[in-house]
Formats: sequence, structure tokens, C-alpha cells
Amino acid sequence: MIKKLILGIFTIILFINFETAYSEIFIKAKVNNQIITNFDIKNEKNYLLALNPSLKNLPNENLNRYAIDSAINEKIKKIEIEKKYQILENNNIIQKIIKDLYSEIGISNIDEFKNYLKKYNINLNIVKKKIAIEVAWNDYIVQKFNNSILVDEAKIRNKINELSKQSSVENILLSEIIFTVNENENFETKFNKIKESISKIGFEETAKIYSVSESKKNGGKIGWVYKSQLTNKISETIETVQIGEFTDPITVPGGFMLLKLNEKKNQLLEIDEEEQFKKAVNFEKNRQLTMYSTLQYKRIYNEAVINEF
Repeated sequence: MIKKLILGIFTIILFINFETAYSEIFIKAKVNNQIITNFDIKNEKNYLLALNPSLKNLPNENLNRYAIDSAINEKIKKIEIEKKYQILENNNIIQKIIKDLYSEIGISNIDEFKNYLKKYNINLNIVKKKIAIEVAWNDYIVQKFNNSILVDEAKIRNKINELSKQSSVENILLSEIIFTVNENENFETKFNKIKESISKIGFEETAKIYSVSESKKNGGKIGWVYKSQLTNKISETIETVQIGEFTDPITVPGGFMLLKLNEKKNQLLEIDEEEQFKKAVNFEKNRQLTMYSTLQYKRIYNEAVINEF
């Protein structure tokens, strides 16, 4: 009799706990009928905070909005990728990206990183899944558009030859944010959100949230470039800002680009022409791949059925 009573009480407690847990899970959004729950949004928010601690400076309302947008963005990419490819979580590229991530926030090894993630109630598997989707998306874009990449190598060589004739050249250190405006968004509203974020957490951290470029992983950093290698449009726009400032939006295929001028210097020119040629070609290929990635994401976003609750 006592055993039956204990079993009955245990069953009731288990049922109550199940009901409580079930009632705490609810749908926050749907993308093509694939659900995103409040737990998904919570994990997304914690993930963003863990890798971008300065996000704590943002109002909670803004942070929640970022988390929802980020989760929707990831779901859209995942759905598209899985039409053709399997997303793999364990490879050398993912391991390298993880190492870069924890090194950037001052962590020296993977075990320390695991303990750090626990403070944000997430684990390494969540991080791996998210990085795997981004890696798979990049592979998807390369395979889909690689044959569409056109690089005028003769033009690049001519520019480098012209550079080699100069004794000095202006060298500038740039960062970028490339963002899109989808059909249900307003340009001014989106741009104002980005400017507000920049004022509160800085250009680099905002790039990690809003930019659709590959450079977002490094806070939008492009690195040092010779000013004469930039297009006339970008070069002229850069002239309008001071060091530490960023440009007005520059229209690019599929979206808009903000450029921040971090530093500039006149440099005595001693260049390895072949090395500069390879760098310039890679830069142009990556620029075009970023453009195709932006356009492809915008297309599938506009075709997706997205509902928020």
C-alpha cells in the first residue's frame, strides 16, 4: 500500500513538472513552418552575449530583437543549405574558427572556453552547430557562384604597375558593415538601428551583429589597403570622413556598405608586385562572393514565409 502511495505521488509530481516544463516552451517564430521557440531565442541571446560581451550595454529590448533576427537568419540559411547538402559539425575549419573566437575574447584554451560558456548557460555543441551552418553557407555560396566570379587580372596588374612607379602611397586601415534591407524593412529604420548600436557598443561589435559580410567575424576589419586600389566612388567617399568616423551608406549590389576609417599613413613604397597581385585578386574574389551571398540571402529571405508570435 505504501509503495503504491509513493508511486502515485511520484507520478503526480512527474506530471506536474512535465506540464510546467511544457507550458514554458512556446513558439516565437516560424520560417517556412519550421519553428523557433523561446528556448532557441534564449540560447541565441546567450550565444551573442558570450561572444560579444559589450552587448550587455544595449537595452534588453534591442538585444531581444537582435536575437530573434539572428535566429531567423540562421534558420533561413539552414533550410536553404539542407536542400542540397548535409551540415557537418566536426572538421578542421570549425575547430580553427572556435579557436579564433575564444582567442579574441582573451581565452587561451578549449577547456577554459567551455567553462566560460557555462556562465552563459550554453555549451560547446551549440557553438559548433552555429559555426557549422555559417561554414556550410559559405561553401554553398562558393559552389553556387564560383563560376560567376570574373576578375580582370590585366586591370589589376596595370594598377600594381602604376603603384610600383610611385615613391610613396597613402595606406588606409578600414572596417566595414555591409547590410541589407528586406521587403518588410524600412531603410531609415534599419540604418538608425545600426547607428544607435554603433554609438552604444562600437563599430566592430555592431558589425558582428548586422553585417552580412565574411569580415563580420573579425568585427568588420578589412585591413590595410592602398587607397589607389579602391574604386573611385569608395576613394572619394573615404575623403569625406576623419579617422575614427564612418561613411554614409554606400550602395552596393544587394545592399549597403558603411566604411570606417581607422587609420591612415603615407608609406614608402617597396612592394612585391606578385604578392600584391595575389592579394588583390583574392580581395576581388571575396568581394564578389560577398555580393553574391548578400543577393542570395535577400532572395531566399523574401521568398520565405516568416511569422512571429
